[in-house]
Amino acid sequence: MYQESLDRHGDAVQHVAYWLDEADYAAAAAHLESSGYQEIQSFRLPMLRVGYYDTRRVIGVVTEIVGASQEGHELRRNLKSGKF
Repeated sequence: MYQESLDRHGDAVQHVAYWLDEADYAAAAAHLESSGYQEIQSFRLPMLRVGYYDTRRVIGVVTEIVGASQEGHELRRNLKSGKF
């Protein structure tokens, strides 16, 4: 997915991401799918569930949703503040 974007568009925005509570992930994914946006790929980690949806025809980029547990939200806060 990333290489395809680089090949087509060069160094440009490839996707937008929305971080959600893990409890809201299924509803968000169902909304995207029922709106006609096909899931491109998805995966699960112990603290995150991630899905990429093909919204390129409407907004020009892929939409990523991340359903995070409390630990996942803490990881994101630490990364943003430089605490690796």
